[in-house]
Amino acid sequence: MKILQLVTKRQYRGAEVFAANLSKELIQLGHTIIFAGLYKNETNILEVEGARNIDLSKGKRVGFSWSLVRSLVKLIKQVDPDVIQCNGSDTLKYMIAASYIVKQKPIVYRNISTISEWLGSDIKLSVYKKIFSKVDHVTSVGSESIQDLINTLDYPKNKTSVIRRGIPNIKIDQTGNAEKLRNELGLTPNARVVMHVGNFSPEKNHVFLLDIFNELKDTNPDIKLVCVGDGITFETIQNKIKQRGLEDTVYLLGFRKDIPALLSAADCVVLSSLVEGVPGVILEAAVQGKPSIATNVGGVKEVLINNKTGFIIDDFDKPLFRTKITELCRNDELTRKLGESARELVIEEFNPQKNARKFENLYANLAGISIDKKDFPPTLKILQLIQKKQYRGAEIFCCQLSNELLEKGHEVLIYSVFDGSANLPFNGNVYTLDGNQNYRYGDYKGWKAISNIINNFKPDVIQANASDTLKYAVFSRMIFGWKTPIIFRNASLTSYYIHNTLSRSLNKFLFQRVNAIISVSESSREDLINLFPFTMDKSEVVTNGVSPIEQEEIENPYRPEDINIVHVGSLTPEKNHFELVRIFEKFLQLKKRGFLHIIGEGYLKKDIEAYIASKNLNHRIKLYGEKANPENYIKFAEILVLPSLIEGLPGVILEAMFYGTVVIAYDVGGVSELLNDNTGYLISKNDPDAFVKAMIQSLTDERFLKQENAKKIVHTQFNNRILVDQFLRIYYKTIDRFATS
Repeated sequence: MKILQLVTKRQYRGAEVFAANLSKELIQLGHTIIFAGLYKNETNILEVEGARNIDLSKGKRVGFSWSLVRSLVKLIKQVDPDVIQCNGSDTLKYMIAASYIVKQKPIVYRNISTISEWLGSDIKLSVYKKIFSKVDHVTSVGSESIQDLINTLDYPKNKTSVIRRGIPNIKIDQTGNAEKLRNELGLTPNARVVMHVGNFSPEKNHVFLLDIFNELKDTNPDIKLVCVGDGITFETIQNKIKQRGLEDTVYLLGFRKDIPALLSAADCVVLSSLVEGVPGVILEAAVQGKPSIATNVGGVKEVLINNKTGFIIDDFDKPLFRTKITELCRNDELTRKLGESARELVIEEFNPQKNARKFENLYANLAGISIDKKDFPPTLKILQLIQKKQYRGAEIFCCQLSNELLEKGHEVLIYSVFDGSANLPFNGNVYTLDGNQNYRYGDYKGWKAISNIINNFKPDVIQANASDTLKYAVFSRMIFGWKTPIIFRNASLTSYYIHNTLSRSLNKFLFQRVNAIISVSESSREDLINLFPFTMDKSEVVTNGVSPIEQEEIENPYRPEDINIVHVGSLTPEKNHFELVRIFEKFLQLKKRGFLHIIGEGYLKKDIEAYIASKNLNHRIKLYGEKANPENYIKFAEILVLPSLIEGLPGVILEAMFYGTVVIAYDVGGVSELLNDNTGYLISKNDPDAFVKAMIQSLTDERFLKQENAKKIVHTQFNNRILVDQFLRIYYKTIDRFATS
């Protein structure tokens, strides 16, 4: 399934962290996740590895933002999710507004609090009843909060469920972390640390803890309070600490990402909230074997068992709260016993894999999708068809993907329709049909060869990579009648290649006979749907990727005295080489040491060579033809340039991002899905002056000196080891649909 997770901001806060952790588990189950924040978070941005991470607006504005609704509508149209989960009240309001414009998708709302606590008027109550009438299902972190929602909003009980928060069971060694924290704060090794983790906001009731520790400082000066987090009341609490002379008793760490390590260093955890849903910090502390003390509000009782995993304090009883803190800090055996029980509770009831399965089943039921794979063989047989044995993006990606499929135990055969000389990076043989390029619309011999392969290999699914492979697969199945689903890998903009009614009719004929389409980018998918609307229901997006393995001791192929600029691509019209030469000519007027290296083959090679000669640039531009290892040239170049007229989602940009090479490209196709202000230069199409300006600027732009952000994106979002599960999910789903059609 394709799941859109909406969060208020991509920030390290309870609701968002839960959505991120759930997303990671769902990705492991083979689902596609779009992790979208309504508002951009400027610092400490939360990202989900393997998901598409995006923000819909620059920041929260006063009042309701219709531009944000439009952004959300655009995203939904682009990704076409099977289900949408809203995490937070703002995400729900904007999603409901968007649902009046875009095609209805199942909406799940995750309720994390007691809703009656913040519905303060009849008008607000009436509005939320209307909003929730559009919600297909509400999941809650606890039974009390879901019952409160049912009672308050008259929401149907049969459309609700309690799905616990899943907590990763990773216990950290506390000895080193305890020493590190005490050194950081200047505490003695014997100091006892009581920790509070949470936003600084009125409902977290930090003043309550200050009152307690104001009395503890005299009777138990070795017991310290350490507060982790930030928020609107941070400065207020900081000032109160100074006013009360608590600087040596209460310590504020501010925002931190290393929460598990900090919790492992504490003796116990406290929570003094006025309002809570089901507090995740109690569970996170329990994973580290730490007991908690908390005020009895909201769903605290669902994660904290009084006298077994910690202590629950009724009626905000400060003396009792203070007594229990002292008791835990003075009785190591009691603390250990309660901590072990807390950890057992988490392992038993808050297993992230089990809870992810519950969400998976819920989503599938709402979307009407079968996720039961028991009828499929444990391994698949996959036939990959490529156009030619050539060093081109589609063929290279197919081989890298196939290597990942082999690693997972599946069987893969790769056949090229036309022969070639490239030694492609597949951990097996790449065979050829030895097709005739002059008879690609009537190559009976090639069609029969595919039929023979299928009869012998008996594949579960066929992936056709590029248009010629699609022709061969479809015509072969029509003539010889074999029964295997065909998946087409759409790696470009189809509209660019359709010039007349005949080509449009032929492509329509082919796409009508394809069982699934995997587009390389959102722009490629949209382009195809605009041409042929019937493809919408069988189209999904799985991006290109790279297999990020650093090569050892790659030799620099360039002269160090040059400013080396590289272009990698087929020598065909859409790559726009003549404009590339003109751009480089302008660049040379400003930077005499420039040298342009062009890697690739194609039928325009002689014309390009002649054009370079006419400009007297042979001494500054070199055409290499195909290269088995173009990454050598990408890695050591100062700039990779791509002034294409069309693109799908260029793998060469991913290669450059992986190696930390700055990319400058025209904003066409799916290029904007890779490049932004932090990863490269996105130039308006057919603006060579802006292109040259960016080339000059990139040489001194500090944002791109190390390209760490670009490298991280490639590792987390465009890694073939992650993408392979998305392909497998589509394979299984296509096989299922084909078998029942």
